[in-house]
Amino acid sequence: MSFLRSVFPVILLLIFCFSEAEAETIKTINVSMPTNYGTFLGEIHYAEKDLTVALKTERIVKEDLIKVINYFEYVPHDVVHFNLDPYLRLTNGNARPFPTNIINLYNFPANNKEHLIVMDNWLQGLVVHEFIHIVHLDQTRDYLQVGRNIFGTIAKIPSGIVPRWFTEGIAVWGESNLIEGGRLHNPLFNKELQIQFRKHDFCSTIDCVDEPGAYPHGSLSYWAGAHFIQWLEEKKPKTIKCLVERNSMAVPFFLNNAFEYCVGEKAQHAFTKFRDEFMAADPAAVEDKQWGEKISNAHGSDDYQRGHILDGNKLYKVEVAKFSQALVAYDLEDEVSFIQRFDLPISDLAGMVDVDNENKMLLISFEDDPRYRKHNKVWKLVNPETLLVERTLNFEDDPSYVVPLGGEGFLTFSYWKNTWTARRNNDVVKTFSTNDNLTLVRKVGEQLLLKLNDSFGNTSLVLTDISLKNLSVVYKSNASFEMPLITEKFAVIREGKEIKLLEWDKKVQISSLPPETFAKLTFAEFNDTRTVVLENRLKTATMTASEAVSLFTRNASNTKAVEVSEYKSIPGPGGSYASERSENYPRWDHLIPHFWFLATGTSENLGSIGAMTTFVDPMELHTLNATLLTYPEVSKVGGSLEYLQKLIRWSDLWYVSAFFNQDYSKTDFSTHLDSSRDFTLSTFYSVYKGRWTYIPSLYAGNSSTDDFISDRSTSMFGVGNRLLYKALAYDDFFQYFTGSFSLQSNHANIGSAYLSTHVDADIGGRFTDKFTASLKGTYGRFYKTDFTRGVIYGGGVSDFAKIRKHEFYGIPYSNAFGNEVFTARFMGDYELWDIYRGRNLWPIFFKEIHVLFGRETMYADRIFLNNQVLREKLINGLFAGPRVKMNIFYFVPANFDLIFSSIAHPDGSNVNQVDAVLTAELF
Repeated sequence: MSFLRSVFPVILLLIFCFSEAEAETIKTINVSMPTNYGTFLGEIHYAEKDLTVALKTERIVKEDLIKVINYFEYVPHDVVHFNLDPYLRLTNGNARPFPTNIINLYNFPANNKEHLIVMDNWLQGLVVHEFIHIVHLDQTRDYLQVGRNIFGTIAKIPSGIVPRWFTEGIAVWGESNLIEGGRLHNPLFNKELQIQFRKHDFCSTIDCVDEPGAYPHGSLSYWAGAHFIQWLEEKKPKTIKCLVERNSMAVPFFLNNAFEYCVGEKAQHAFTKFRDEFMAADPAAVEDKQWGEKISNAHGSDDYQRGHILDGNKLYKVEVAKFSQALVAYDLEDEVSFIQRFDLPISDLAGMVDVDNENKMLLISFEDDPRYRKHNKVWKLVNPETLLVERTLNFEDDPSYVVPLGGEGFLTFSYWKNTWTARRNNDVVKTFSTNDNLTLVRKVGEQLLLKLNDSFGNTSLVLTDISLKNLSVVYKSNASFEMPLITEKFAVIREGKEIKLLEWDKKVQISSLPPETFAKLTFAEFNDTRTVVLENRLKTATMTASEAVSLFTRNASNTKAVEVSEYKSIPGPGGSYASERSENYPRWDHLIPHFWFLATGTSENLGSIGAMTTFVDPMELHTLNATLLTYPEVSKVGGSLEYLQKLIRWSDLWYVSAFFNQDYSKTDFSTHLDSSRDFTLSTFYSVYKGRWTYIPSLYAGNSSTDDFISDRSTSMFGVGNRLLYKALAYDDFFQYFTGSFSLQSNHANIGSAYLSTHVDADIGGRFTDKFTASLKGTYGRFYKTDFTRGVIYGGGVSDFAKIRKHEFYGIPYSNAFGNEVFTARFMGDYELWDIYRGRNLWPIFFKEIHVLFGRETMYADRIFLNNQVLREKLINGLFAGPRVKMNIFYFVPANFDLIFSSIAHPDGSNVNQVDAVLTAELF
């Protein structure tokens, strides 16, 4: 105990020292809006530092969500909660209708070539997109509405079990047609789907749209889903509304019934027609020979969102093959390519840096923070000849844009504390208004070209010098536009069907270009020796800059001078009046349960039935899971209570929890009714350092057990440590590591106190694209000699319902026990077949078939094997069998293993068994 007492203050000190977040006070703004279909009720929950964003969200809710409500002719039954996450620096958000309607909004804008950049008012697009999910998934009718009246919001789940392309397709269609902007108005978004569809037999059936979850396949639920949904709506207005309504009264997995009612045919048949028409409508299907030859892929599919760099005859771009990403360098003159993989995902290819007037380096940003809490991007200089990282640049405030100024000079633009800030060598140059969003930064000659928009739909192109003192507006529009070509002296603007040439060399002027000039081109770039364009594929031609300029500008007409004006920021929304109408969070009614459901189970040969519900606030600061179970066979009542709270006054990464559980069970070898009652208090903290996570914890509790061994009560106090590692690159050799160590003091009502410890580690590596292997070991020990004060159990395997610490194939859990248990397992995993195929809209989608094989070892004080008791023996086993990786219910990853194991008995015989194991990421 003296050791544990000394550890306690050390752990507390670590928790305070590692605290990364400032104290957050959460507030709520209530929003009420009358509509033709009922009153909309919303609540915006935000940290005080995000008040300006909360007020922007409130205006969007009041002005834009009515368009969604009017189309679907539906208002959500319950309050819609808009949670402004105060911690994550992540573009986009998510929505879920269960246990209540919750929209999580991440306060970080898109940038560069991301598909979302088309939504200049990024917050508007985000709120509308996620609200469409809520309006879609909140609807219940017929028997589902009856179930909702009885069981609460859990009745919404059946109608939400649909393919991802259906939900995301509807939301992307809505963001593109119910408000300005949206990804369906992004030429790159549209082009990439055309490119994939033109590959031989690619995605010819609808079941492939959601999987595999790697680029570009993982994007198809948005790309193909949105275009398919839009095609249906154009054929017959209000088709989307009809599909949603019909599916809200359907038995799960019968989405095809809704298609037959609303469209007149099954989804697969309609998708085939759409795919054919979509491909036939592509103007780039006819080759334009003036743009030269296609650039063949050296590694995989082009990821155009990451950008590209053209330097003389060298082209640098990102390609993805299956899950593996690579930077590819092409010598376009000699048709030579060079491939380099990195241990961090690439975010942007930003440009070429002239470091010392002799050595040029690629400026590339990488995604360094897998949890998007501090650094979305880390900027590195990469050698253009070897593609190896030469140096990491240190910038403040996690910049989204970096402009090289020559030598060691850099200008950075960061979205930090809800505003865009420009720095020169980390010294602040300019702070923009909170109402300004920066969607483009490009160095053009000795000037900078900025694209700025405000929250009222106005977008301005601004020219300025590197001091950013004078911002000159050279083009302004209240409609969405994009620029497929930007040079030092001019840019091409595509606004709807209009193509314009904006020049600023000597004076600012604008001209009209024939629409066909850029009808086929999504983007273009040229230098003194070569031109690269994205037509039906990425193409290149040997063409001088003057020749390229002539081709792009020769048909310019209706030239007019542009009246240049000074850019004036519109002030952000004021916040004083909001404080008067904000409420403290959470309120007591936030914790009212929204559902309950029946819970059944079998705990070691004893069945149970009961009910479960959850008390939780919308931001999940307080969570209480409650389960009541009855055991009819033995006339007993049990259940559990689990409470979890974030200590956000210090850090959202610090939790306290309390757990109570009353359980009954029976074993294979005894008629005794086993019972256990556990109560535990704990606190734990997560420390994030790149790919590593360290979680120290403290816990104390009491356990009362009556089983075939003894009737005992034990109090405990302990410390825990958990260390996790996860690779960010698919082809890293070390893929993952998990390890934990705990030391616990136990005081039983029988006998003296004793210490116990548990250690486990699991490490996995990738040897080839198809072969991985893992090594897992566990060790548990109670430092005592008798069994009456408790034992460690071993055996069995983990599945979707139970987690086993000491696993072993072929031995049921509880058939190995004692004061000391050790297990070790080596497992090889070889991928046999990439299936990635379902059938129509069945809820089971097969992804891959693997073969598993390995060897394992177990030691325990007592092992029941083949009707014999082994005392203090070590046994070994071999195992092998297939693993089927699949998705169940369209989007839940699951594995089904059928494992044959052969255990070597100490008497020389073998004990053989087949285990069928289903694991699924249900939660």
